[in-house]
Amino acid sequence: MIPQKLINELSRQLSGYTLQPGDGGYLPATQIDNGRVQRRPGLIVVPTVVKDLVVALHWVQKNELLVTVKGGGHGATGYCLNHDGVVLDLKYLNAIRFDRKKGTVTVQTGARWMEVYQYMESTKTGLIPIGGGCPTVGVPGFMLGGGYSFVSRSYGMSIDNLLSITLITADGSLRTVGEHSTSSADKDLFWACRGGGGGNFGLVVEMEMQVHKPRSEKLLAGQFRFPIERAEEVIKFYNKWVETLPDEMAVYGYWGPHQDPVHPQESIKTVGLTPVYNGSFKSGVELLQDVLELSPISTNLYDMTLPQWEAYNGSVTMVANRSAYMRSVVLEKHGMTPAVAKIFVKYMQVAPSPNSFAVWTHAGGAISKKSAEQTAFVHRSARFIPEVKAIWDADKPGETKRNVEWAYEFFEDLRPHASGGYVNYIDPLLSDWSEMYYGKNYARLLAIKKNVDPNGLFRFQQAIGSSFNPAVGLPLDLSPLNRTI
Repeated sequence: MIPQKLINELSRQLSGYTLQPGDGGYLPATQIDNGRVQRRPGLIVVPTVVKDLVVALHWVQKNELLVTVKGGGHGATGYCLNHDGVVLDLKYLNAIRFDRKKGTVTVQTGARWMEVYQYMESTKTGLIPIGGGCPTVGVPGFMLGGGYSFVSRSYGMSIDNLLSITLITADGSLRTVGEHSTSSADKDLFWACRGGGGGNFGLVVEMEMQVHKPRSEKLLAGQFRFPIERAEEVIKFYNKWVETLPDEMAVYGYWGPHQDPVHPQESIKTVGLTPVYNGSFKSGVELLQDVLELSPISTNLYDMTLPQWEAYNGSVTMVANRSAYMRSVVLEKHGMTPAVAKIFVKYMQVAPSPNSFAVWTHAGGAISKKSAEQTAFVHRSARFIPEVKAIWDADKPGETKRNVEWAYEFFEDLRPHASGGYVNYIDPLLSDWSEMYYGKNYARLLAIKKNVDPNGLFRFQQAIGSSFNPAVGLPLDLSPLNRTI
């Protein structure tokens, strides 16, 4: 327990407020988008001005307490929370500013993508940020890990559109680093913040990003579904077909349940393709003719703005109050091979929970035009980023083991075909995680971490510099899923 005397000392210095176990608002503040994660921090600090963060970090260090930062609360591991330490809940630091002359938007650390999309729509400019596909995800965590958008093949990753970032480092300094930086230390820090993962180098205060005028006022977006029995055929076609597409077209993938078009009250297992075309509906449909000739059992195509599509489609991936465990791999060009397709079919046919699904991101295009060394994000040549979400009823904790083991074995079987993993789908059971997430960039990230945070104020189980490495194989040790450090 944190002594009340110390809490009172902090509270007197804050414009915001604190929450302790038993206070109204405490339990909601510990909830994230994964009902499996239950953490009980000793204190939650809810700042209302940036100075509160400086004060809180100084107080935490003086009293040698563990601190973690909660932004959007979408990290499925719960690393934003902790047991018995201090959590900084940033929900009120969510201001958004648009500079019409520069074509940039500056977002505070507590904002979520849906708020940014809504704000940009209100400007009536038609400009879009390069943001997350799930609208309730927080901006900083998404961007620090790289950030794939439906239009990243046109405009690069979210970090490729990051112009500057203001953060509080472990020494209490408020630093703004970016494209304008001249010192080697600031250049290194900006490099690390573009793909080096959230929670490693400082407490983000705000981010300035470029926004873009899409190729047309509205985009084509949609969904094709095929019965899982045709999955190998569809994936064989897809693996070659996507290489013929322009950068304006991204075609994501989906494996999971879908409403039976013949018996709408029933659900069937399907494989799906999700096209998003940065251009006119007519031009997009022309590019999709080969898919239509495959005779999908369900086709839905829409003419809407990107923010409208994000709002429509994004809620599909939310865990809400259910329990979940996530894994990912990174596949290179032509990586959706027949062997990979067989692995997907094998495991999706025997998923323990009907709510579990897998998706993949379609990369390439502008993303691959940067080298692996230009930013901390190393997987520039990746073409597909599959992710599995094992989801089950939170009221049935006895289901945890078999659902986690199913997802674990699934992506262990994919691993020989992969060139890495995606840090934004961070996995506490992933062995050799530093190599999988950061590859050859890890040594530089480690050096920057030691320079900017030598005492490890910003730390968690898989932070840069952590020696943690989970055991490999079955039976699984599930304990890493239930801790922050």
